[in-house]
Amino acid sequence: MKRLFLYISIFLIFSFTALALDKNIPKTESEWEKAVESLTWKEGPLKLNFNQANSTIDISSNFLVLEEKDAQQYLYWANGTEFNYIKFYATNSDRAQYMFFYEPSGYVKTDDWTDVDPEKFLKQIIKNYKVSNQDRERNGQPIVLSASWKKKPYLDGVHNSVYYALNVKWSDNTSTVEGTALILGREGYTTAKYVEGESGYQEQMLLNLSKMHKFNATKEYKDWKSGDKVAAVGIGALLATTLGVKALKPGIIAGLLLFLKKFWFIIFLPFIWLGKLFTGSSTKKKR
Repeated sequence: MKRLFLYISIFLIFSFTALALDKNIPKTESEWEKAVESLTWKEGPLKLNFNQANSTIDISSNFLVLEEKDAQQYLYWANGTEFNYIKFYATNSDRAQYMFFYEPSGYVKTDDWTDVDPEKFLKQIIKNYKVSNQDRERNGQPIVLSASWKKKPYLDGVHNSVYYALNVKWSDNTSTVEGTALILGREGYTTAKYVEGESGYQEQMLLNLSKMHKFNATKEYKDWKSGDKVAAVGIGALLATTLGVKALKPGIIAGLLLFLKKFWFIIFLPFIWLGKLFTGSSTKKKR
């Protein structure tokens, strides 16, 4: 019995080590080249099976994709912060970036949308990025100097999605726009992110996220039936938590605690060096 426990302990230690992120953030161009080429990049066009969400994601031909741990590793190197819930990351030669993750929250109702207050939310966002800047500064990463609305939160009743976008100014004199789509399904929702340089941002690429991502048959928002699980919070409160806002009004905080444990600040991505991914042949041999 003792030997069995020993084997199990060894297995768990090696499993944990295999899944652990490399916390050595590249600093020079050559270090970035070696780091990004160590990851398994897949070349579009791709139809990604997002099994956790019961959905598929269509990625166009000019994008390269990382999945699961490779995606999380890259995001740590880029941000100095862990995002262990990200399932897919995609980028192209124009430095547009997509990310996807899913939360099996249950069916999210939309009847609290009238409680959404974009200006109140923005104040909390500013407070939160100052907290997350501590990780970035500690790891020698650019920090966020300011954030403002590029597109205020908008509820799309046709595609059952919420869209919003933020202008982000960085300490290295760059600017990005971070767009988010909350795509609602029968059993939960997918968060899809689109990040681009301020000058290259295209709102249509944000709106297209709800077309790229499709829930499977019987798993769409319209397929909900009486008796299905309903999320603890509505879309307004869900939006608040994805932005790091603790509550829309007194009395709902208990239902938000589960969400807040995961999404206490949003993802901000500066531009980093992508090397030979789109110009060389060495990385293609790995795919």
